[in-house]
Amino acid sequence: MRQAAMVMLVCLAAQAGVVEQSQTGLAASETACAITKPAARVESSAEQVFLRFVVRGINAGDRLRIDWVDPQGRVAQPVVYDELPAASALCFLSALPVGGFEAGANPGLWRARILLNGRVADERPFEITGTAGGLSVKVASVSQAELAIDTFGAGSETTVNLARYSKEGGWTYIAHLLPQSQDRNRIVVKPPPLAPAEYLVILRNPDGTQSAPARFVISSQAGYQMPSAAGERWRVSQGPYGSYSHWGRALHAYDIAPVDGRLVTAMRPGTVSAFDLGLGQTPRQRIFGNYITLKHEDGEYSHYAHLRTGSFRVRTGDRVEAGQVLAEVGNSGYSFGRHVHVHVTKGFSISAQSVPFVFDQSGTVLSQNKPPKPSPRWTGEVGFAEWWTRLLEIPRGTSALDVQLGWESQGSDFDLYLVSPSGRTYREESERVHVNVPEAGQWRVSVQAVRSNPGGQQFWVSPQVKSAGR
Repeated sequence: MRQAAMVMLVCLAAQAGVVEQSQTGLAASETACAITKPAARVESSAEQVFLRFVVRGINAGDRLRIDWVDPQGRVAQPVVYDELPAASALCFLSALPVGGFEAGANPGLWRARILLNGRVADERPFEITGTAGGLSVKVASVSQAELAIDTFGAGSETTVNLARYSKEGGWTYIAHLLPQSQDRNRIVVKPPPLAPAEYLVILRNPDGTQSAPARFVISSQAGYQMPSAAGERWRVSQGPYGSYSHWGRALHAYDIAPVDGRLVTAMRPGTVSAFDLGLGQTPRQRIFGNYITLKHEDGEYSHYAHLRTGSFRVRTGDRVEAGQVLAEVGNSGYSFGRHVHVHVTKGFSISAQSVPFVFDQSGTVLSQNKPPKPSPRWTGEVGFAEWWTRLLEIPRGTSALDVQLGWESQGSDFDLYLVSPSGRTYREESERVHVNVPEAGQWRVSVQAVRSNPGGQQFWVSPQVKSAGR
């Protein structure tokens, strides 16, 4: 019996996927799934660092995860691929945002760790160069009239340098400003007119020292509803700057997955262009699948991708209102799990550069009622679609793991995820996750904001670990 079990284990190991050709770089081609500017060292002001790799021998149901690990050994950004299809070989691209994000402010040796079915299949080290501390910058507020910056190490001759992210995928410097006023650690400058886009701020002192970059966005002033039918529950599975696929042209996109829903609705009134291309899942082609584009009266366009073929409820030329059903959510194009991808552009093409926008979330149902608040153990703060992660060590002999999530703000909702050492994800449709006889080792506790008021929203997480003797 033991010999038969050993033979079975050997056969399973032989069938396990293999990771090959992993590489990091500063630029990548989505269509070719290739690194176009290889690099193992990136500056702290870089837009992002890319990871590219190939997995051979994929079985349906295999679990793939990328962990971007910081110099302190913490998982700064997890990337989970759901519903992998069986394939002889698939190529993957992932990106970690750097400049103006946590990675840019945390220089040192990073690692891109690739896990297949919970085991480490490959790990690619890379270095983010820069100095921690010294001159620092944080955007306090921004409007067309003024930009307020909180800083340490700045003086009256410190310059404020602004850059805008262009549709070509790079930074274009637009202004070199001197402070209008300075009160203690706050600098105020008058910016040039700022169109909806992503911006970068870098401070420079006369002695040549400069800050790590800080980012801010100017969002479209139009109000966009969540693209889901009333009463259905959905969750944001990937927000702007997402490592899975939201970079370049799709930088300011959202992926929204159904919890118990299926209908995709118009975010604003507009005129329809429908593209039901008859597509299913295309894991070897990074395309949007079946999609709908709406033209709005102010010249903006909203796009709804990965829709289910044959489910379109509207035709090209139709006029729709906000909240009107467009189609059913699907898994078409480059997609690993049912969701709708939405973004906004200034041009008709779905491949045009996305622009920032925000949701008017009134009436959207994203989770169940909140539980009563116990005494918190951990606290955190995230903005809409952002992630918070903490590691939790579970000793051998633990009989139960119970993790509870809560918050005060009535305008917020969060999702709670637990990931075991072997890569299994636990998530309930509530703010409590209970696991009987949890696997020993390092668990990852993650929280994502799926609805929030402007700015970061606070929450608490209470993990309870019960030993077998209690």
